[in-house]
Amino acid sequence: MELLKEAKEKGLPLTIPDMLKRSAGLYAGRPALTAREKGGDRTISHDQLLDEVEAVAKGLMALGLKKGDRIAILGPNSPEWAKAYLSSGFAGCINVPIDSLLSDNEKQQLIAKAEVKAAFVASRFLDILDDLPKGFPLPKHIICLDHDHKSPGPGIMTMDMLKAAAKGKKARKFPKISKDDVAAIIFTSGTTGVPKGVMLTHWNIVSDCIACSMAVDIGEERFLSVLPMHHTFECTAGFLLPIYCGCHITYARSLRSRYIMEDLKACRGTVMLGVPLLFQKMKEGIERALDRASAPRKLVFKAMWNLVVAAERAGNPYMGKKVFRSLRRKAGLDTIRYFVSGGAALPPYVPIFFRRLGIDIIQGYGLTESSPVLTLNPLDRPKNESVGPPLPGVEVKVVNPDRDGVGELAFRGPMIMKGYLNNPEATKEVLDEEGWLYTGDLGFVDREGYVYICGRAKNLIVTSAGKNVYPEEIEFLLNKSKIILESMVFGKHVESGGEEVCAVIVPDFETLAQRKDQESLDEQRLNKLMDAEVKKVNRLLASYKRIKHFYVINEELPKTSTKKIKRHLFNLQILNRKLRKR
Repeated sequence: MELLKEAKEKGLPLTIPDMLKRSAGLYAGRPALTAREKGGDRTISHDQLLDEVEAVAKGLMALGLKKGDRIAILGPNSPEWAKAYLSSGFAGCINVPIDSLLSDNEKQQLIAKAEVKAAFVASRFLDILDDLPKGFPLPKHIICLDHDHKSPGPGIMTMDMLKAAAKGKKARKFPKISKDDVAAIIFTSGTTGVPKGVMLTHWNIVSDCIACSMAVDIGEERFLSVLPMHHTFECTAGFLLPIYCGCHITYARSLRSRYIMEDLKACRGTVMLGVPLLFQKMKEGIERALDRASAPRKLVFKAMWNLVVAAERAGNPYMGKKVFRSLRRKAGLDTIRYFVSGGAALPPYVPIFFRRLGIDIIQGYGLTESSPVLTLNPLDRPKNESVGPPLPGVEVKVVNPDRDGVGELAFRGPMIMKGYLNNPEATKEVLDEEGWLYTGDLGFVDREGYVYICGRAKNLIVTSAGKNVYPEEIEFLLNKSKIILESMVFGKHVESGGEEVCAVIVPDFETLAQRKDQESLDEQRLNKLMDAEVKKVNRLLASYKRIKHFYVINEELPKTSTKKIKRHLFNLQILNRKLRKR
């Protein structure tokens, strides 16, 4: 309520259309969105964006779409994706962003489940709508998202055709939008089962943008958009927040590291959002480049690194900004103010590594159900093991804490969802009458109000002695190994009761292939190497936390589009018959 009161007093926006109109007035002429294309960059300013969005919204209304109708968006990050999302809000419709990495059948099921009346679809996905199974309702209107598509096919419109549909017709006023109207239905990524449709209101999303802008200093930033916009983290923090703050967003051409570095350099990016895996890959890429450097250069780098570490121990954690300035310039990272990590836990050694190179990483925490950001580490006083204190307007409590103060984390604030689509039972399971969202994440809060995440309650391993083991803690130690790509720790039930700690390990074959001592990598040799790594980790753990069995696989673990492991898809019954006992 305090955030709402403050927003009303200061005349801040309460809905997404109000937010865009405010930005168009305050930041007219400033670049808002840029697409990097073969023929050159294509840029649109904040005031031009408003004009384009209103024209598309009028086209939607001319087609007969009404307030409350649902519109799917399926395609890669682009100015057109942004226009589709914003125009739906002006027309009073509800956005249904679809994950482009889902299987065709999953995409079709979500479009049908949401009962969409129209769909903005990139040309590469149009076949999905042609092949809808019997009984799946086809959207009445299909608009091609491609900027330069001239002839998308019968029954399909382009953006230009949509805008033209409103011309010559009697002008209709945009419907009145309330802050409590649903703005988007976001289907969860399904790490634990069937996706649920999270209903987020206009105020849920706008309040999260306002709270984030209060928690971190945002100037005339240049954002590089890398994560998929269908994901709430990128949609709110990498799209709507920059629009609210008058920033400039450039859409990356690819998720490949080489293209990301080129795009960062070209747009002189100051901020980039990413998931932990992206930053870990960047770290490993820098380390590989150092390994290939000449002996003199390695000595120079080591001396500079030791100087930065010494300064850090003496109370100056920012010496790297000065010492490694030329290195960052060569890498195209000299303009970066900070990276923002979300979507999963960030291993503490990653922000420490980048900070020593002079680049800050802000880690936050949130869920799709909270629009999504709930906490954020402050730039001036971060705690690497923490996800930071709650945002302004957000309350946190620890439910049923144990003797160490660890319990389920619950949050309350204006960004908490309205509920799950057509699923009141599931809504009641996580949202109580007082507005507290029960996250299913275990954690604690320190004396300074910083929140710490220990793991998922459903992943918790309970030993026969009644000890609690958090898989994420052990996975973190395993994944620090240079020859382990990733791991998944789980509990195996034993006859005496309780569970034993087990692990699935995926070796980093690329790194192993570069090692001079690896003449051959047969199964026996590979298991021996992994066994040595497991022993190293076990020496760092209390006896009840130690890995009792492990299994080596050659393929990456199944993941969502934001790189979270789909634990429910891994057949542990099969694994349990093949586990290698330590």
